Order: sequence, then structure tokens, then C-alpha cells
Amino acid sequence: MRGLAAPAALALLACLPASAGILVDDFGSTRGGQHVERVTLENQRGMRFSCIDYGATITAIVLRGGDGRRRNIVLGLPSLAAYEASTRRYGAVMGRYAGRIGQARFTLDGKTVALVANAKGSALHGDPDGYDRRVWQRREFADADAIGVVYRLLSADGDQHFPGQVAVSVTYRLLRRRNELQIAYAASSDAPTVINLTNHAYFNLAGVASGSLATHRFRIRAARYARTDALRVPDGVLAPVAGTALDFRRGAALLPRLRASALLGDPPGIDHSLLFADHRGALTLVAQIDESTSGHRMQVRTTEPSVQFNSGNGFDGSEVGAEGLAYPRHAGFAFETQHLPDSPNHPNFPSTRLAPGRPFHSLTTFRFE
Repeated sequence: MRGLAAPAALALLACLPASAGILVDDFGSTRGGQHVERVTLENQRGMRFSCIDYGATITAIVLRGGDGRRRNIVLGLPSLAAYEASTRRYGAVMGRYAGRIGQARFTLDGKTVALVANAKGSALHGDPDGYDRRVWQRREFADADAIGVVYRLLSADGDQHFPGQVAVSVTYRLLRRRNELQIAYAASSDAPTVINLTNHAYFNLAGVASGSLATHRFRIRAARYARTDALRVPDGVLAPVAGTALDFRRGAALLPRLRASALLGDPPGIDHSLLFADHRGALTLVAQIDESTSGHRMQVRTTEPSVQFNSGNGFDGSEVGAEGLAYPRHAGFAFETQHLPDSPNHPNFPSTRLAPGRPFHSLTTFRFE
């Protein structure tokens, strides 16, 4: 179903039988004139997932809580123009390299690769033309167990100054009979290069309209974190979380941790890379987040070795979300499963090398109970 205005599309979705499951509607055109559509999936338990072609961006996840209320738990913006104007990368796919690369350079096979440096001298998320700024190609699919969307992007040799032509795909797969979203990443290159892909969604399990993480409790199976310098670039040391505000191994509320702490900066906020314990590349339960108001629980499993955990430090009330409410500081958290930032410059970090004939594959799942 195509060409419906957004309000009409959402009204129709409410009436769709669960077996239909897939709705496509118009989401406008970019400043450059590229048409963008939104896909909404609904499973047999009433979980809804929406994404748009621009940035392969997740725009909403709607769940029914223990109190019977439906809540959107992913922060998003009201229009394509708002996504283009924002620098917060709501729900978008990051690439070629998610995270910082110090001094915007690294050495690969004896050759120095010079990237595009930002104002602080680092390369970040492929700026200024990251994958989050591209309109991806898309197809929907349905099988016995799931419905979903596959996004594809061809990144040319020299794109963002990285070597190698890289074919990238991101698959969003919503299980039919369980409230679980699976995100599968794949990439292949015709020359040696590096790759680091993730999704930059911000979650609030109380519902994005709550504007607070006060009722959330986090348990994260990470024993070390990547220590950084004053520019937030890793210095190569993987330090223990024990005794720091980053130790969530036994579970803890977030906001009490955000009091004055030299580790968390000034004003304090979490935006750190945590390395999962005993990571071996298999799909592993790495985190559980519980929210007391809705009763929602989110379990995260991944094949990735680490996560960039962000407590929504950059929100300041200047952006109004899709629900018509401004997002205040700590309105949501990001849990970006990935490899570590600046890995190409640290041989002791898990490798991000991508070689011809050896495709990259990664899987992260979000299960809601």
C-alpha cells in the first residue's frame, strides 16, 4: 500500500489484520529531490516497527506495556526535513566507520589512509557524508517466521576517503510470534579496508513522551571499557569497569550514576565504549534493561564485541520529537553494538579489517518482554 499520507497510513495500520503485516507510505523527498518511503511492520502480538529509506533509519517501535498502554519507545522526528537538519542521527545506520578514528588517519598494509577530519581533528561516523545521510535501496520480505526490510548501499572506492568498493546490507527482521527485532549487517569489499557498522537509535522504555530515564535499570555484561583522551579518542588502554560509574554488571539505575564524576565529564554523562566479557563472536546476551512504569524489559544479544553506551547527554530541549514534545537531557539512551572506536590504530583491539573474499557479518537482536 503506497502513497498514503502519514495520518491516514497510521489509521489504516490500526485496522490491518496481523497477517498483513507490512505497510509502505510516503515520507517526502530530500533536499536533493530523492523520494523517501516509510515501512511499518506489525507482528501477531501487536508490536510495530517503522523505518525510512533515509539513513535506513528506525523511526518508531511501538509496544503494549503491562498496563495495556501502547508506547513508542524509540526517539524520532516528525518529518524528513527534521531528520536532514538534525545532527543527532536518530535511529540511523552509521558507516563506513561508526565512532571516532583519532587524527582522522590510520595505517593499512603499510599505507596511511587519511580521512575527513572534523573540527577536533578526528574522523567521526563517516562525516560529513556518512551512511546516515544516504537514501538506501530497499525491499520488503516475508517468510514463515518474520517480516522485514532489507536495505542496500554501494559505497564506492574512496568514499569518505576509505579504500575499496564496499557493498553493504542491513536487514531489519521482526519476528511474527515474538516481540523481537533482529538487525543483521553484512559487507563485502573488493580491496582491503576497515568497517564498523551500528544503529544509532535512542530508546526510552517508559515511552518517549516520558522524557526521562529515571525508571530504568541497566544490567550490562561488560568488564572493561576503552579509556579515552581529552578528545574522547581511545588511548589503547582497556581499563576495568570495577569501582567506576561504568560498572553495570550487577544492575543499577542510570541517573544516580550521572552525578559528579571525573570519568563521566562535566556535566557528567555516559558516552563510553564497553567491552563485553568473554566475547567470542557468537550471539550472546550482553544486556538487560528493565523499566518499572511500563513493565517493559529489553534484552540485547549480539555478535559484536562492544557497545557505545550513551545516556542522551546531548539533548537540550531544542528538538521536538514526532510526538510533539521536546526532548530534554537524558530523554533516551543509545545502545550501539559495534567494534571499538579507533580500532585501526590499536592492534590490541578486536580487528575491523575487511578483506576481499572474507565478508563481514554481524547480528544484534532486541527482545522485548
